[in-house]
Amino acid sequence: MKKRSKQKTTSLQKSLRQQSMSFSAPAIIRRARAFPILECWISAEWQKDSPGLVEILVARQQSDGDICFGMYLVDKFCLGLKNTFGRVNYSRTRYEDELHNTFFQDTGRVACPPELAHQMIYASIEYAAQFGFTPEKDFALTQYLLAPRGELEESYDLTFGRDGKPFFIAGPYDDPKLILKQLERTAGAGNYDYLVMSPDMF
Repeated sequence: MKKRSKQKTTSLQKSLRQQSMSFSAPAIIRRARAFPILECWISAEWQKDSPGLVEILVARQQSDGDICFGMYLVDKFCLGLKNTFGRVNYSRTRYEDELHNTFFQDTGRVACPPELAHQMIYASIEYAAQFGFTPEKDFALTQYLLAPRGELEESYDLTFGRDGKPFFIAGPYDDPKLILKQLERTAGAGNYDYLVMSPDMF
């Protein structure tokens, strides 16, 4: 009896572990392409040249009615996808609260077609790759909140860099020495511009 009971407990624990994994955030995000796109938002001034940073949100409706979404911070001037993260299991109320009170605080936002959101993200990654820059590591997961590259039409005339060359603006979490060394090697001397706010960054 004790042996049978132990086997039952082990089997139940294994089942609960598997169930928990299937509902974990990464597991849901990896299945997100099967969920319909609910809406997309982009920084209100995404078409302007300054400051070159564009926030994008892509939200999908989970099969249980909750919402999952990805946030993407694009540097149009140089680095491509600088930051990204994904969230899952948000009720409509919680999602709306985050949207109104947390995201796009500095830029404002406008609704945009999924095609624009996707093209901006993918094209920025492609531009940055010319100079040896790769997307922020969490894109390995948040890419699944997007449609695969090439699935949606790319009809927008998007411009990257400034005046025909990369323009690096150092942010608080950037390593200017490393980035400028990379640009020197890949773009070449005189073929890029940069702005460093504080000499302490060197």
